[in-house]
Formats: sequence, structure tokens, C-alpha cells
Amino acid sequence: MGFSCVLTTRPVTYTPGLRQNWRAPVFPLMHDWLSAVTPLDPPVFLPTIHSQKLLLMIQPTIDTTFGAAFVGLVTSAVLYGLTLLQTYSYFGRFPRDPLHLKITVFVLWILDTLHLGLCTTAIYWYLVRNFNNQAQLAFTHWTMNLQTDCNGVIGFVVELFFAQRVWKVSKNMFLTGIICVLAFLHCGLGIYFTVQAFILKEFSRYSQLTVSRFTSFKSVLLQISNTFQWVTSVGLGGAAAADIIIAVSLVYFLGKNRTGFEATDSLITTLMIYAINTGLLTSICASLAVICFAIMPLNFIWLSFFWCLGKLYVNSLLASLNSRMQLRERISPSDGTFVNLTNLRSDGALQSPGINRRFSRSSGMVRAFTSFFSTSR
Repeated sequence: MGFSCVLTTRPVTYTPGLRQNWRAPVFPLMHDWLSAVTPLDPPVFLPTIHSQKLLLMIQPTIDTTFGAAFVGLVTSAVLYGLTLLQTYSYFGRFPRDPLHLKITVFVLWILDTLHLGLCTTAIYWYLVRNFNNQAQLAFTHWTMNLQTDCNGVIGFVVELFFAQRVWKVSKNMFLTGIICVLAFLHCGLGIYFTVQAFILKEFSRYSQLTVSRFTSFKSVLLQISNTFQWVTSVGLGGAAAADIIIAVSLVYFLGKNRTGFEATDSLITTLMIYAINTGLLTSICASLAVICFAIMPLNFIWLSFFWCLGKLYVNSLLASLNSRMQLRERISPSDGTFVNLTNLRSDGALQSPGINRRFSRSSGMVRAFTSFFSTSR
């Protein structure tokens, strides 16, 4: 990526009004550069208007750093409200679910709560407690480091949960193994990110730089982006890939198991829609975080997407569990043409009294996926 420039040999005079139209860059590199140019200087390359706009997209500003992080915090707080609602609904509607499933939901809720608390503390520390204290922008707060682990563990647990469902539907060890490897990669690189962030926390040498305002903050961002770019890209890229594989796998194997009965096929279509929604939002959010970090590593726009990612994971799992009530009502036979999937044996034979009709062996896979929504004892 390059900048389009215009070659000139005419005397250059810095215009103060030009600085006022730049949305207040956090570190005014262009200000210092243009101020240093004198009429006796040799020919220089001056940025065009297009180049100035491109520079504003790349270099950090208050809007694109802590402003973007604040927007991400507000959005994640809204999603946390949905988490509370769905968690309360789950424990109230499914008291007889297996203990391990209840523990999973409880742990995810605790991690989601902890993540929101860490993000809120970080924003408060930067924008309130250290208001107008520019030197503190050179340091990463411990809450900013730990919040990465919360999201990593949440994604790991949810992806393994859905990987189990893929296994029950497909019995494909290779496909399930790929999902598990990507989940481990996502979580492991998140922990590595946290460890390295604590190691690089002390930026005392940057805080002594006084070339211009926020130069130390720019140095910190450059150091973080150079150190963590591959970690963030590979970790979040693996998460997006795992979510896409989960959704595509469930849709593919469900589509192969239509029975020919209108009501049953309608139910399978509903399950396919649930499968798509399972990985769609999380994969899009993870992809946007990777893209924004790759294109604009010196701002926090990518962080706003990352802060929402964990809560999308939790809500996708809770939605799949809470939807069992509606699906159970649809499974109840309303006429003679409906096939109750819960009465299918693994060999495809119906166990209902008076019915002795057999289906293909693949129909057992539909029953296996039905247990994705019905896990009570």
C-alpha cells in the first residue's frame, strides 16, 4: 500500500488551519513533518488530499482508539443483557438437564460476567481515572490483558460443545478433529497473547519520548501490532474457520436426512436454520476483527468486534438450548403423516405402536441431531 504524492520545489508554508480539519490525530506526525519544512529545503514529496485521508484511516485518533473501544463496551453490555435473560430462562425451564450441562452454562455465564467487568474497568481506567493523563496511554492495563483469556476460554468451550454435536450427526472423526484443533488454537493463542502482553507491559522507555504528543502511545501500538499481529490473525481466523465448519457440517448432514414427510422435513429445515445461525454471527464477528486488525492495527476498531465475540458465543449456545421447548412442541405428532423423530431407532425403525414402517439407516442421524436440543435425562 503506498501513498500518492506530488513533487514540488516551491516554498512551503505551514497553514495552521490545515491541522484543524484532521479530526485531531492522536499523534500529529504530519504536523511535525510539515512544520519542519522551510522555504530553503530541497524538493520534497507532499501528500495529496487522498493521501491525507488515507493517513487518517491508518493512524490512531481518539475516535478510532478509545472511542471504538467504548462503542464495543456498550454493545457487549447489551449482549450481556441477552446472556442474563437466556441464562435465567434456561435454569427455569430445564431444571432436569444433566449436571455437566448446567455447569457448562454456569461457567460460561461467570466468564461472560468477568469479561464485561474487565472491559468496563479498563475503559474507566483510561477515560475517567486517567483523564487527560497522556503518559498512561503508553501502558497496557492488566484488565486489558486478562479479558483476552475470558473470550478465548468461552470460544473454546462453545466450539467443543458444537463439535460434539457435529460428531453425533456425522460420526466423522476427521471433521470433528479439525474443529477441536481450531478451538484449541483459538484458546491457546489467546493465552499466549495475554502472557506476552504482561511481558511487554512496561514501556518506560516510550514514556520518556517527548517528540510530540502521544508519540509514546504510537510506539506502544506499533510494538503491540508487530508482536501480536500473527497471534491475533491466526487465533481469530481459526475461530472463524471452526464456526463456519460447524455450520456447514450440520447443514450438510441434516440435508441428507430428509424423510419425505412434510412436517418432518419442515422440522429438519428449522434445524438447518438453527445450525446456520450457530456459526454465522460468530464467524462474521471474528472475521471482521481479523480484517480490521490487519488493515488498521494502530487503532481499536478490531477490539470492539473482539469484545462482542465472546458474548455472541454464549448466546448462540444458550439459544440452541432454550429453543428445545419450541422444537419439542413441533415434534409432537399432530396428524398421521408426521413422524416423531424421538421414536426412531438407530436402524431407522419406528417404535410407535401400530406403525411398522422402516426408513433408511441415515434417518438415525436425524434422531442423533435431535439430541442436540433434547439433552434432559
